[in-house]
Amino acid sequence: MHKIQFKIDISPNKLTKVSPWFSEYLLIVKVSIMCGIFGYCGDADAAETILTGLKRLEYRGYDSWGVAVIGKDDSKDILVSKKIGAIGNLQDIKKLPESHIGIGHTRWATHGGVTELNAHPHFSNDNSFVLAQNGIVENYQDLKKQLESDGYKFKTQTDTEVIVKLIEQELLTEQELFLAVRNAFLKLNGRNTIILLTADNRIIAVRNGSPLVIGLGQNEVFFASDALSFADKTDEVVFVENMQMIDYQDNDLSLFELESLKKLKLKKNKLDHDAVEVSKEGFDHYMLKEILEQKDTLFSSVNYTEEEFHDLVKAAKKAKNIFVLGSGGAFYAADQVAYLLRSIAGVKALGLRPYEINSYLQLIEDNDLLVVISQSGETADNLEAIELIDKKIKIASTVNMIGSTTSRISDYPFYSRTGPEICVLSTKSGTAQVAFGYLLANSIIGQHNIAKDSVMRLTDYLKEYLSDDFLRDIKKIAKKIKSKKHAFLLGKGANYQVALLGALNIKEASYMHAEGFAAGELKHGVIALIEKGTPVISFVDDDQDREYMIGATAEVKARGAYVIGIGTENNELFDEFIELPTVSGISAAKIANVIPCQVLAYYIATERGFDPDKPRNLAKSVTVK
Repeated sequence: MHKIQFKIDISPNKLTKVSPWFSEYLLIVKVSIMCGIFGYCGDADAAETILTGLKRLEYRGYDSWGVAVIGKDDSKDILVSKKIGAIGNLQDIKKLPESHIGIGHTRWATHGGVTELNAHPHFSNDNSFVLAQNGIVENYQDLKKQLESDGYKFKTQTDTEVIVKLIEQELLTEQELFLAVRNAFLKLNGRNTIILLTADNRIIAVRNGSPLVIGLGQNEVFFASDALSFADKTDEVVFVENMQMIDYQDNDLSLFELESLKKLKLKKNKLDHDAVEVSKEGFDHYMLKEILEQKDTLFSSVNYTEEEFHDLVKAAKKAKNIFVLGSGGAFYAADQVAYLLRSIAGVKALGLRPYEINSYLQLIEDNDLLVVISQSGETADNLEAIELIDKKIKIASTVNMIGSTTSRISDYPFYSRTGPEICVLSTKSGTAQVAFGYLLANSIIGQHNIAKDSVMRLTDYLKEYLSDDFLRDIKKIAKKIKSKKHAFLLGKGANYQVALLGALNIKEASYMHAEGFAAGELKHGVIALIEKGTPVISFVDDDQDREYMIGATAEVKARGAYVIGIGTENNELFDEFIELPTVSGISAAKIANVIPCQVLAYYIATERGFDPDKPRNLAKSVTVK
């Protein structure tokens, strides 16, 4: 049995924090995806247990949810309660009977609108089973047409109902439900995990892509997208791998290979955990709280010894090329890490978007190093990109999820250890990822401890920098530009990716259109977008790019831009000035340069009346394509 240490947040609405076995620092597990699955069988009340579990999975999706249970009487009727919006309370499931078995689902809509009808779980036509899904059936249109031609009628707009109908069709020729589920699942394209509850108290689950973990408790079993959703109840888990199938009936849990149906031994992992509570601690939103926590989390993310980094550094030195992989906001962190590897260590490093991997495959060679940056460790695009690489490469990763697919396939798994990050936007986890890259770059040139010391000094400075006056000044700027339709951010060198990420934060939190550009692009089209009063955020750092950035700032100022200068000192070109968290002699300071944009994004959002913790249409990371 493998042993993994955790510190667990059992706050029912919140995420969980864990600490890896080699450190006491906390790790945020942030695995937001399109949907969350939770199943239960045991002595406790199933509906209440599932509701609590779903609240801990709400970060995976929060537009609708549902719970299905079977009463303790002999009726064998499956009863379902579905609701629109955030996960509710016991009042919302009061119609459900006391039960010992059930499944639940929290949805982030991909196929079909946000309605109770489209919410999971979905019934079979004869009500003999219900099914919930996490994933996307990529060939659902073809399958649906075939089923409709065979006479099947559909009630919902979801791809999930296609799976239900496929199972029903398989049952016409295959009497054993387990085999019917298996045969139907093999017809699906895409990354999917499904869970079924049958009227005869049976749970069947299949995984291919989207995460699934089993918790083994005292007289109870849990099935979930995230182990930490039930970690206060049990310390023993089984991570279900891709193309594996679970059958649970009569208190017996069996694991099978999906295609061969070979029965597999359950590989158990031990979780040692302490329960802690998470709250906003007086803040209006988690986003601001988490921004301010960066004064602590930056050092936590680099608190590794030279010995712990030794094998990774050896692989990095042996590699001809280092590719840094990330999706969405993690790509900007990945690209910044690649920049640090080039500029500090002088290695050939390139940031990659996984969904564009095909055009780079011919550049990847044996013994190259792939550094994967992911919050969840389950990002579908990352995993598919890795599968496409046919060279004998080494894989390193910095993720937040212990036991995730990415960490399990990595030769050198590392963890961000930022503590809980409830807000959908990446703030402290993003800077932690960049700090990891900074440490790696310096470790390659023998400066491991110097880099750690630099980050420690930066965090000490941030404790003074992130003051009430700092927040108050940025809030005033947000009030002045909150009604603007567009904002543009300019950066160069290390601050180019900062500009891109800052723009992403503003878009995500406030829905203001914001774009980041390399300052050198100004004359090549960007300047045509500048009108009188257009907010332009310009990064003017105290480095070799300072004069260039002053020149670029002067150009937009001449076109009427409302210039917000983010730099080391004020300038007559600036209409507003925000000081960078730069300290003389601390080379790590640029890691924190995005913080002013994070705060600005927060206040623009709140001034416009939006909740920055839960932006519309967004989840933290996507484990389906």
